[in-house]
Amino acid sequence: MKHIVPLLVKFVGWSIALLSIFAIFNAPPLLVLFMAAGTALASYIVGDLLILPRFGNFIAVIADLPLSFLLIWLTSYALIEPTINMAYASFFCALAIGAIESFFHLFMENHILEEARKEQAYRWYDEGRWATEFAEEYDQEKDDRT
Repeated sequence: MKHIVPLLVKFVGWSIALLSIFAIFNAPPLLVLFMAAGTALASYIVGDLLILPRFGNFIAVIADLPLSFLLIWLTSYALIEPTINMAYASFFCALAIGAIESFFHLFMENHILEEARKEQAYRWYDEGRWATEFAEEYDQEKDDRT
């Protein structure tokens, strides 16, 4: 039940991006909405439920760009027309969706994902991990006392 609201938000964002770009190429709006529903669902499962909790927002947005491009291009090729213009439209839709997804991932992290899964995403670059460690023989105060 908790995945219905994010799916609706994602569908609205993807629909706006796809309808605004594919309207230039006179694509039927019903097919574009069908394409938005299918690609948003696939991207939600792969990008938001698998990649985002494990790697964080930045990596998930980077992964969403080629994923959304391939999903939109393949579905537009199958449903609308197999022309080179659909590749251009898919590319610009992927850029718009990448911008939308960066904010959507923040929504997912703050409201949907559990705390344990959010902490798992940031475990690999926590603050103390890259700290420099000095041995005792390089401690200046200890050298002054001896």
